Amino acid sequence: MPYTVNSNFMTGFHDSVLNHILRCICLSLIGADCLMGVYLLFIGAFDIKYCGEYNRHAQIWMESLSCQLIGSLAMLSTEVSVMMLTYMTLEKYLCIVFPFQHYRAGRKQTLCSLTFIWLLGFIIAVIPFWDKQTFGNFYGRNGVCFPLHSDQTEKPGARCYSTAIFLENLIQNVSKHLIKHKSIFFF
Repeated sequence: MPYTVNSNFMTGFHDSVLNHILRCICLSLIGADCLMGVYLLFIGAFDIKYCGEYNRHAQIWMESLSCQLIGSLAMLSTEVSVMMLTYMTLEKYLCIVFPFQHYRAGRKQTLCSLTFIWLLGFIIAVIPFWDKQTFGNFYGRNGVCFPLHSDQTEKPGARCYSTAIFLENLIQNVSKHLIKHKSIFFF
């Protein structure tokens, strides 16, 4: 893990490899990935804490604020990573397919896009905290506090929200693959 963290930060700060705009995008993606590392670190710490006696503490753990917060951290990390990769794919697609037009994102447009992606990811992550009646214990439905697992006992509002997030991720992934394959066969 220390090697991964070190490599991520060295890639992000190495000036001669990346230009400024790409560096901003990569640092943002590195930040989202580091949040997932923090989530995994906390899950590992609580695993050590409850080692051998998890069943006695499972319900308390899943209903705790700690579980809710690290679950929202995982959601933030995942959503920002997916949206960031989609943005990078679309931006590079426009640069490759239209090399002589000025479709490249400038510094200001890139920073606005990154800010929007982080803001949208944060909103997606905190929506389940806004209405406990609709979402119930959204982040505490399993022992690793990772949301988006659906079962029959899930509240209808939470099920709709999970389905919307799954569809959003599916649409982004399919669009990335379509853009990639169109770029390959375009030339």
